[in-house]
Amino acid sequence: MRKQLKYKTRTDSAVKDALVKLLAVKPLADISVAELARVAGVSRSTFYEHYGNPGDVYDELTAEISAELSPLMSQVACSDGFRPVGRPFCSLVRDAGERAPVVTEGRFMDAVLDQRGAYDEHDLFDLMTEAGYTESQARALCLFQMSGCFNAARQLKVSADEWEEVRAVIDRFILGGIAACLAAKRG
Repeated sequence: MRKQLKYKTRTDSAVKDALVKLLAVKPLADISVAELARVAGVSRSTFYEHYGNPGDVYDELTAEISAELSPLMSQVACSDGFRPVGRPFCSLVRDAGERAPVVTEGRFMDAVLDQRGAYDEHDLFDLMTEAGYTESQARALCLFQMSGCFNAARQLKVSADEWEEVRAVIDRFILGGIAACLAAKRG
């Protein structure tokens, strides 16, 4: 059993590493199982023992990335010196390191949102529904916050120091919007 687990872990790691390498040069839609298996150094049958297609590998990679993220509300407080458990989404996007090809793949945002789709686990979702907003309204706010942060972090090409200032402004904007929403329900 232990030998099988070690084999599975080694194979999964090789396949994931190969997908990251391939994503650096082509989109996910253009990556075949044969090519991915060849780059990973495994047979196609071994690949199919672990995954159904390259999209399944990609989904596992985004699940790993998503698991690193801090709760939404703590992300908007991080520029005030609060250091949450996990990484703020914008930091992960700006500094994806070796996984940058995963983050820059066209379906990344949708995949992460799918991974974090259990909105009842989101602190922002909870805050808004507890204040009296519908689940659809609360979900829209979570989507808006994450997609806005993603696009700002990905598209704004500034130094790390300037990014800290930009992020602080974005955080104040988001917190102000949350405060306005909560005040509207109270008033």
